[in-house]
Amino acid sequence: MAKKIVRIALCLAIVWIVSTAILTAHVRADDGSAATAQMLNLKVLVGLVIESIVFSVVGLIILLIGYKIFDAVTPYHLNHEIAEDNNTAAGVAIAGLLIALGLIVSAAISG
Repeated sequence: MAKKIVRIALCLAIVWIVSTAILTAHVRADDGSAATAQMLNLKVLVGLVIESIVFSVVGLIILLIGYKIFDAVTPYHLNHEIAEDNNTAAGVAIAGLLIALGLIVSAAISG
């Protein structure tokens, strides 16, 4: 079940990255007419996709480091508490930590 959730989340992340890159690609027109307007510049699209992937990987690494630090500071093992003991409070604490770190990383990356 957990593998299926991870696969679905990964697919959604990839779709989000590609759609964001496509929607934010700049359209240029030399003289403003629709006939000569270039709808999608492939170099810009590839650059945006690569940039998005790099920033996503950096953000995930920072989230992983934050999780590991939080796990080391707490007096119990978080994976055991969440997966085996079904400790809802530990899950909520981790969710709050990841949301907070995600907001900080997102603000740092976006400038």
